[in-house]
Amino acid sequence: MADDPLAPYRAKRDFGATPEPRGGAPKRRRAKSLSFTVQKHDATRLHYDFRLELNGVLKSWAVTRGPSLDPAEKRLAVEVEDHPVEYGGFEGTIGAGYGAGTVMLWDRGTWEPDSEDPTADLEAGRLRFTLHGERLRGAWHLVRMRPRGREKKHNWLLIKDEDGEARPGDADALLEAHDRSVSTDRDMGAIAGKPREPANPAAKKRAKAAPESAREPAIEPARPRRAATPAIKVAGVAITHPDKLLWPEDGITKHDLAAYMEAVAPRLLPWIAGRPLSLLRAPDGLSGDRFFQRHAGRGTSALITHVTPRGETSPLLQVDTPEALVALAQSGVLEIHPWPALSKAVTKPDRLILDLDPAEDLPFAAVVEAAQTLRRRMEEANLVPYCKTTGGKGLHLVAPVQGATWKSLHARAAALCDTLAQDSPDHFTTESAKSAREGRIFLDYQRNARGASAVAAWSPRARPGATVSMPLDWSEVTPDLEPKAFTLRTAPERLKRPDPWADFGEQARALK
Repeated sequence: MADDPLAPYRAKRDFGATPEPRGGAPKRRRAKSLSFTVQKHDATRLHYDFRLELNGVLKSWAVTRGPSLDPAEKRLAVEVEDHPVEYGGFEGTIGAGYGAGTVMLWDRGTWEPDSEDPTADLEAGRLRFTLHGERLRGAWHLVRMRPRGREKKHNWLLIKDEDGEARPGDADALLEAHDRSVSTDRDMGAIAGKPREPANPAAKKRAKAAPESAREPAIEPARPRRAATPAIKVAGVAITHPDKLLWPEDGITKHDLAAYMEAVAPRLLPWIAGRPLSLLRAPDGLSGDRFFQRHAGRGTSALITHVTPRGETSPLLQVDTPEALVALAQSGVLEIHPWPALSKAVTKPDRLILDLDPAEDLPFAAVVEAAQTLRRRMEEANLVPYCKTTGGKGLHLVAPVQGATWKSLHARAAALCDTLAQDSPDHFTTESAKSAREGRIFLDYQRNARGASAVAAWSPRARPGATVSMPLDWSEVTPDLEPKAFTLRTAPERLKRPDPWADFGEQARALK
């Protein structure tokens, strides 16, 4: 058993009775193509099995409450036996015996360790990595806890890092928003072969049992229900509940968002058209749940294009027309994040994106100075960088590229940031941990990987103030720059000015 890492897995199962894969001999693969999977498992108790491919097997943890995008949530992850790589595609029902219950393929993708030796990191009890999944993305940590008493299993904590994919305050929004398989679009009941239940069976039973005299009207006769605001049309697209407040503190409604999308379409569309998108939805505005959507679901507008780029197994979303932009507003999309590659050439990224994220104690003038420094480094590397606000406290530097692969793009982005951090360690860091950022600017280059994304130019942000990611002329990138001045209400005024990024596509350079 010691020589076969899958021996404990096989010893616990009767493969004549379970549909789970037996698995072949472990085969190691290159670190850049390692798979990961998350399987929702309704066994003795509902949990999520988190699995990372390493050394030819799936290292596995049972995450009792499921992964969270909130960095403040430290989710218990109990280490379990290694599983075969083939298990990453398993979905179905396990009969009686070990692990009996329903298994859903909840997420899948690839992952990258942050170090050269992830095996040693696991043995040391701390693994940092980046996920490129359909639902989980960005930087994460696995931290082993100290054993207590007679514990036989190793307990770990699964923690989301603080980056652009994090959603502070939304502990379980992602789990609640996605209850279907990324492989088959089935819910747990359908996978188990159960008939679909009514939307609210408990309420239905109560209503059926109640005698006629007990069924009081929900609204008193003297207080009639307020009529809903009728739908309106923007760019020919019906906007229902147009007066719904999406940014309550700023008084910005769904109608306002739709009108903004229509107005800025000539500038926003060139940045996203023809590309796979990750869409941040908040149907009830900033006061409600938020979640990312990358795939079509129930109710997705017919105006949204479905594309299946090379290497993808499920259709992704693409927006190519002003009407489709307005349709995003109708479905409560508050942020648009395109991939740095076209759908038709998804293996050939054409944008290098660097994110300057300052520590809370730094003034914005320090970010401006850093942007100018990084600009010079990029120009020395024969790149033509453009600058935009993020809609938050940082800046994005974006350079058009040609002839790149995902590997070469990520390597060049990493080299630019690592070199600057090494030259000025008191001012910059590439460490994502919040403790490492104090007094410094975090240089984030992880948006240069397949499946990663960055907020689009002209896209609103789901933040108080309804700020917008605004493309800038370098002459504007001065200590006087106020990023919060660009909002959903003020940004359309910029349409009257020449586009500072008009020649972006013409400046593509090969990576050196």
